[in-house]
Amino acid sequence: MDKDLFKIARDFIIADIGREIALAKASEGWFRRQLLRLCGLEAGGGNFMAALSLLSYTEFAGRLMLSDFSDGTSPKCFDEFFRDMGTGYDDLLKKHNVYKILRCGLAHEYFVKKSCTIAMLSSRPQPGVQWDGTKYIFIVEAYLNDFRSAIDRLATRLFP
Repeated sequence: MDKDLFKIARDFIIADIGREIALAKASEGWFRRQLLRLCGLEAGGGNFMAALSLLSYTEFAGRLMLSDFSDGTSPKCFDEFFRDMGTGYDDLLKKHNVYKILRCGLAHEYFVKKSCTIAMLSSRPQPGVQWDGTKYIFIVEAYLNDFRSAIDRLATRLFP
Protein backbone atom coordinates (compact mmCIF):
# COMPACT_ATOMS: atom_id res chain seq x y z
CA MET A 1 0.00 0.00 0.00
CA ASP A 2 1.42 3.37 -0.93
CA LYS A 3 1.37 6.48 1.23
CA ASP A 4 -1.66 8.05 -0.46
CA LEU A 5 -3.81 4.92 -0.10
CA PHE A 6 -2.69 4.56 3.51
CA LYS A 7 -3.80 8.14 4.23
CA ILE A 8 -7.17 7.55 2.56
CA ALA A 9 -7.72 4.39 4.62
CA ARG A 10 -6.62 6.05 7.86
CA ASP A 11 -8.81 9.10 7.30
CA PHE A 12 -11.81 6.91 6.45
CA ILE A 13 -11.39 4.87 9.63
CA ILE A 14 -11.09 7.97 11.84
CA ALA A 15 -14.11 9.65 10.18
CA ASP A 16 -16.19 6.45 10.24
CA ILE A 17 -15.87 5.95 13.99
CA GLY A 18 -15.61 9.66 14.76
CA ARG A 19 -19.08 10.17 13.29
CA GLU A 20 -20.57 7.61 15.72
CA ILE A 21 -18.78 9.26 18.65
CA ALA A 22 -20.06 12.68 17.56
CA LEU A 23 -23.60 11.31 17.37
CA ALA A 24 -23.27 9.86 20.88
CA LYS A 25 -22.02 13.22 22.19
CA ALA A 26 -24.81 15.06 20.38
CA SER A 27 -27.29 12.78 22.17
CA GLU A 28 -26.31 13.89 25.66
CA GLY A 29 -29.19 15.63 27.37
CA TRP A 30 -32.96 15.55 26.89
CA PHE A 31 -33.15 18.58 24.59
CA ARG A 32 -30.48 17.28 22.22
CA ARG A 33 -32.14 13.86 22.03
CA GLN A 34 -35.43 15.54 21.09
CA LEU A 35 -33.71 17.55 18.36
CA LEU A 36 -32.22 14.38 16.91
CA ARG A 37 -35.64 12.72 16.93
CA LEU A 38 -37.09 15.72 15.05
CA CYS A 39 -34.41 15.08 12.41
CA GLY A 40 -35.47 11.44 12.23
CA LEU A 41 -32.40 10.14 14.06
CA GLU A 42 -32.30 7.92 17.09
CA ALA A 43 -30.18 9.16 19.97
CA GLY A 44 -26.81 7.59 20.65
CA GLY A 45 -24.04 6.22 18.51
CA GLY A 46 -23.69 2.73 17.10
CA ASN A 47 -21.65 1.19 19.90
CA PHE A 48 -21.79 -2.39 18.57
CA MET A 49 -21.09 -1.32 15.00
CA ALA A 50 -18.22 0.96 16.06
CA ALA A 51 -16.63 -1.72 18.27
CA LEU A 52 -16.84 -4.34 15.51
CA SER A 53 -15.44 -1.90 12.97
CA LEU A 54 -12.54 -0.92 15.21
CA LEU A 55 -11.65 -4.55 15.85
CA SER A 56 -11.75 -5.23 12.10
CA TYR A 57 -9.67 -2.13 11.40
CA THR A 58 -7.17 -3.42 13.97
CA GLU A 59 -6.71 -6.60 11.96
CA PHE A 60 -6.32 -4.55 8.76
CA ALA A 61 -3.66 -2.34 10.38
CA GLY A 62 -1.82 -5.43 11.57
CA ARG A 63 -1.66 -6.67 7.99
CA LEU A 64 -0.05 -3.37 7.05
CA MET A 65 2.47 -3.80 9.87
CA LEU A 66 3.44 -7.20 8.51
CA SER A 67 3.89 -5.57 5.06
CA ASP A 68 2.83 -8.69 3.18
CA PHE A 69 -0.89 -9.30 2.85
CA SER A 70 -0.29 -13.00 2.14
CA ASP A 71 1.89 -13.53 5.22
CA GLY A 72 0.30 -13.93 8.59
CA THR A 73 -2.97 -15.27 9.83
CA SER A 74 -5.82 -12.98 10.83
CA PRO A 75 -5.23 -13.51 14.57
CA LYS A 76 -1.52 -12.78 14.14
CA CYS A 77 -2.25 -9.59 12.23
CA PHE A 78 -4.80 -8.49 14.83
CA ASP A 79 -2.50 -9.23 17.77
CA GLU A 80 0.41 -7.43 16.12
CA PHE A 81 -1.41 -4.11 15.91
CA PHE A 82 -3.43 -4.53 19.13
CA ARG A 83 -0.17 -4.97 21.04
CA ASP A 84 1.22 -1.82 19.44
CA MET A 85 -1.70 0.26 20.74
CA GLY A 86 -0.18 0.49 24.22
CA THR A 87 0.88 -1.38 27.33
CA GLY A 88 -2.70 -1.88 28.54
CA TYR A 89 -3.50 -3.69 25.30
CA ASP A 90 -0.29 -5.71 25.39
CA ASP A 91 -0.97 -6.76 28.99
CA LEU A 92 -4.53 -7.80 28.12
CA LEU A 93 -3.28 -9.81 25.17
CA LYS A 94 -0.89 -11.76 27.40
CA LYS A 95 -3.82 -13.11 29.43
CA HIS A 96 -6.74 -13.16 26.98
CA ASN A 97 -7.41 -14.26 23.42
CA VAL A 98 -8.85 -10.88 22.47
CA TYR A 99 -9.13 -11.76 18.78
CA LYS A 100 -11.28 -14.82 19.45
CA ILE A 101 -13.36 -13.42 22.31
CA LEU A 102 -14.05 -9.89 21.06
CA ARG A 103 -13.38 -9.64 17.33
CA CYS A 104 -14.64 -13.09 16.28
CA GLY A 105 -17.46 -12.99 18.79
CA LEU A 106 -18.81 -9.71 17.40
CA ALA A 107 -18.14 -10.60 13.77
CA HIS A 108 -19.45 -14.15 13.69
CA GLU A 109 -21.82 -14.58 16.60
CA TYR A 110 -23.13 -11.03 17.11
CA PHE A 111 -22.02 -11.22 20.75
CA VAL A 112 -18.73 -11.03 22.60
CA LYS A 113 -17.95 -14.56 23.75
CA LYS A 114 -17.76 -13.42 27.39
CA SER A 115 -19.64 -10.82 29.38
CA CYS A 116 -18.95 -7.37 27.94
CA THR A 117 -20.14 -3.78 28.15
CA ILE A 118 -19.62 -1.61 25.08
CA ALA A 119 -19.75 2.13 25.76
CA MET A 120 -19.29 4.96 23.29
CA LEU A 121 -17.71 7.66 25.45
CA SER A 122 -14.97 7.74 28.04
CA SER A 123 -14.95 10.04 31.02
CA ARG A 124 -11.26 9.57 31.81
CA PRO A 125 -8.08 8.42 30.07
CA GLN A 126 -8.05 4.62 29.93
CA PRO A 127 -7.40 1.80 27.48
CA GLY A 128 -10.27 1.15 25.10
CA VAL A 129 -10.50 -2.51 26.13
CA GLN A 130 -10.23 -3.73 29.69
CA TRP A 131 -10.98 -6.81 31.77
CA ASP A 132 -12.31 -6.01 35.23
CA GLY A 133 -12.14 -9.59 36.49
CA THR A 134 -15.72 -10.47 35.56
CA LYS A 135 -16.36 -8.81 32.20
CA TYR A 136 -14.76 -6.94 29.33
CA ILE A 137 -15.27 -3.23 28.98
CA PHE A 138 -14.93 -1.77 25.49
CA ILE A 139 -14.94 2.02 25.21
CA VAL A 140 -15.18 3.14 21.60
CA GLU A 141 -13.83 6.68 22.10
CA ALA A 142 -10.80 5.52 24.09
CA TYR A 143 -10.08 2.71 21.62
CA LEU A 144 -10.24 5.13 18.69
CA ASN A 145 -7.79 7.49 20.42
CA ASP A 146 -5.31 4.66 20.98
CA PHE A 147 -5.89 3.28 17.48
CA ARG A 148 -5.23 6.71 15.98
CA SER A 149 -1.95 7.07 17.87
CA ALA A 150 -0.83 3.60 16.81
CA ILE A 151 -1.78 4.06 13.15
CA ASP A 152 0.07 7.39 13.08
CA ARG A 153 3.18 5.67 14.49
CA LEU A 154 2.77 2.98 11.85
CA ALA A 155 2.62 5.64 9.13
CA THR A 156 5.95 7.10 10.23
CA ARG A 157 7.51 3.60 10.16
CA LEU A 158 6.10 2.72 6.75
CA PHE A 159 6.63 6.12 5.12
CA PRO A 160 9.62 7.85 6.77
